[in-house]
Amino acid sequence: MDISKLDWKSLEFSCATEQNPAVDPEADGWFNQARALQKGGGQESEKEVVRLYTQAAEKGHYKAYLNLSILYIEGDGVPSDTSKAVDLVEKALKLNAPHAYYQMGVMLQQGIGVREDRGASLVYFRKAADLGNKYGQWAIGDDLLTAFAQQAEPGRSRGRAIGLQMLECALGQGFAEAGHRLGMDYLLTQEDVYGALPYFEKAGALGHVQSLYRLYSMFKNGENGLKKDPQRAACYDALWRAREDDPTIRFPDLATRCPLPSAPAKNSESGEPAPRAGLWRAVDDPNLMFRASLGESLPSVGGAALRWEWTPPLAGKQVRSGQPCPWPGLWACEDFPTGERQFAHGQSMPEVEGRAVTWRLSRAG
Repeated sequence: MDISKLDWKSLEFSCATEQNPAVDPEADGWFNQARALQKGGGQESEKEVVRLYTQAAEKGHYKAYLNLSILYIEGDGVPSDTSKAVDLVEKALKLNAPHAYYQMGVMLQQGIGVREDRGASLVYFRKAADLGNKYGQWAIGDDLLTAFAQQAEPGRSRGRAIGLQMLECALGQGFAEAGHRLGMDYLLTQEDVYGALPYFEKAGALGHVQSLYRLYSMFKNGENGLKKDPQRAACYDALWRAREDDPTIRFPDLATRCPLPSAPAKNSESGEPAPRAGLWRAVDDPNLMFRASLGESLPSVGGAALRWEWTPPLAGKQVRSGQPCPWPGLWACEDFPTGERQFAHGQSMPEVEGRAVTWRLSRAG
């Protein structure tokens, strides 16, 4: 991606909730009857479901158009006909139904009844997102986090902020998958387990089984810099198993049933145990870095005590010991507080104190 050519104005996002077209009351009754039959299952009701959806669609019911299109895609109660499915979605699009834009995006993404076109699918997902559709917000938010993950600053942070905003909006509308994605971003990309926990909690409250299992596993095994906590693990284990047995169950009181631990401090001093695992930077000299395990003593440098601040992973060029320097300039070690060192292009990056380390470019040239 060449972010120098991006139209940042077009990427801006304002959180909105879905506003759908009005529906005819009689058609809505037929639609609800069809949904109830679908939920009950059974092949014997398939024809009746199609009949009721068709009646509702003939009165312009946007949800009936969309649900009927799925039946034509899957061949449930009707012969499979993806062209018919596209026609039905297009009718819902004419009503400006937000979910119709998301559904057309999926069809373009997967080549269902239309030529596969990823670029066009993103246009439809974005339109759905702007109209308040939580699925569109999740799709574009997830795509932006992925697309900007490896970009240079300041574009990386700017693009990611829009993606995070979209996912937050989708989560606010009760979309559990958005909460889980936010949790995984904080956990893996930002390496901030205490930032991740509230999102796993919110997704778990909405019944997201992977978030519930993630909470159980992290506290059971002491993963990602957390301390082992058998009591909390047992609490999440019970809820995860309940959700496995009943896919419809939700846990609106999750925060009180299994309360999260308080987040530890992000600031500390030389000689103190690190309250968080991860990368720490000297407050007065950000090029002095130290990667600490939970509880590991934060170091002094040159006999001087320092004030340290925990920081999320930094964007920029990185290279490991033994690899050739990809760019001439000043490089700082992430794992030991060595300060900046000058390396030439192609020079083998050294170990520090006999240990392979990660070097990060501070200043090129």
